[in-house]
Amino acid sequence: MDKFRRPFCYVTKGGSAVKADVLDQYSVSKSKGLQQVDAFSGVYKNLEIVEPLYNPYALANLLEMNAYHCRACKTKARDTAGLGWNLMSAVEEPSAASEKLRQEIIDAFKDMPMGILETLDRACTDWEAVSYGTMEVVRANHEVEGQFAHLVHIPSPDIRVHRSGNKYVQIIAGKKRWFKRVGLVDIDVDMDTGAEYPAGTLEIDKRATELIFWTNYSPRSSFYGLPDIMPAIGAIQGDLSRRDYNISFFDNFGIPAYAVFITGNFDPGEPVDDAGEPDPTGKTPLEREIEGHFDEIAKNPHSVLILSLPSVRDAEGEVKIEFVPLAKEVREASFRLYRLDNRDEVIAAHGVPLNRLGINEIGALSGSTAAISTEIYKTSVIGPRQEAIETLINRAIIWNMFGAYDWHFELDPIDTTDESHDIEVASSLFLMGGLTPNEIIKRFGISFGAAISDHPAMNAHYIQNVAIDYNPDTGKTASEIASTAVQGLVTAGVPLDVAMQIVGYSDEDIALVTAALEEQNKNTLELPAAEPIFDAQAAPVVEQKPVDSTA
Repeated sequence: MDKFRRPFCYVTKGGSAVKADVLDQYSVSKSKGLQQVDAFSGVYKNLEIVEPLYNPYALANLLEMNAYHCRACKTKARDTAGLGWNLMSAVEEPSAASEKLRQEIIDAFKDMPMGILETLDRACTDWEAVSYGTMEVVRANHEVEGQFAHLVHIPSPDIRVHRSGNKYVQIIAGKKRWFKRVGLVDIDVDMDTGAEYPAGTLEIDKRATELIFWTNYSPRSSFYGLPDIMPAIGAIQGDLSRRDYNISFFDNFGIPAYAVFITGNFDPGEPVDDAGEPDPTGKTPLEREIEGHFDEIAKNPHSVLILSLPSVRDAEGEVKIEFVPLAKEVREASFRLYRLDNRDEVIAAHGVPLNRLGINEIGALSGSTAAISTEIYKTSVIGPRQEAIETLINRAIIWNMFGAYDWHFELDPIDTTDESHDIEVASSLFLMGGLTPNEIIKRFGISFGAAISDHPAMNAHYIQNVAIDYNPDTGKTASEIASTAVQGLVTAGVPLDVAMQIVGYSDEDIALVTAALEEQNKNTLELPAAEPIFDAQAAPVVEQKPVDSTA
């Protein structure tokens, strides 16, 4: 359809004629998604706190406006801090006292109000949504350098940073609560006023607790940072406009099916009924005639259209009417494509693979890109986030509060193992003599309930299912067959070094054995563990007897 032509009206799938200017009324010209009241407005200057670049409440509200943004934030938070954790030793052999301290840390994390993983997961969700995460650290008896008691998530939108960077304020329903930076032990902060005092001089019940505060860095804001979604906020707003347009128009008129173009000198008529009285629906006789045509088409699909057009008196020229199916204009499809474009922009801003959000797509070569995308996501997106949180927990709690320098806190990574692919590779290696059956069982046996066998054949290597270092007739391995063959040749009068050379031992192994025999004057042959290169099935097999070392 010519984008410069304007239809006289649209005809919906229900057969109703709708004027173009009526449809335009349902377009959304401006979104109001980010316009939300900041609870801190009016107190930034008085409290000397820094105002964020964007209203954190509005940024948090975006989670409710776009499904893909919400899912991406929660997925990244869970992949970062919700898959498990452990305390890893930084020394080879921790002492008994160190092991006891490790158990104390584990018990403390388990006794937290909602557990360490849930606390971190919530803080990470805030971090993804508004660009910073906050957790309250409580010490035993609120002592300045007391032992760790527990960790509590504080919703980030309720927190602002003081210009000093040493303390933070929370405002809920007009009530203020102050916190000091974690690890700041040289001052006390009044939790109600934010006033600072020398460490240990403020009454215990007035002391502010500590706060872990970390940001998604942005060169525009060193205090708060910016969330990953910022470059794609336009896509979220555009998708909201598309949604609101569709809901508003479709709820009132249905889905447009045809655009009706009328050109030439014609009289559109007044909105009156057939008797000349004002039409209660506001439609002209021409619009009602168009509706009647589509009703007739619905009843008799092959009927002939006869449409009378009122022309302007004494006007010259041709009056032309054209019905254009909107399916050809891809109006409905354009909305779907627009939604996909918005979806892809939101997901690209987050750096999350589609498969992590439960969306499966096929690559350009008809192959799935999920494995590659997930590995990149694990390394470049989740890895740095986990490292940042591990550093925070280790420095603030494990080392500073517990003094457990032999241990470090680690979050479990995403498991990207593709066992079916690994089994396929192992099968290929087995057929090429690269792995023994027992080695395959050791790697995959747990999944299938298989156990390692001590049968010699299970430790042999096979090429195209034929053993290359095991003789099934004798039940001996290649090393055993070679040793027996050398014994037989020596017994028959062949010098030891020559016998080993015939069987297939390397020059290095021959020199090693002969030197050992000369030095130790042994009378029993002990061949090296290295296996010679020879045909195990063709090697002579004779009874093993003691060997004269002087032969």
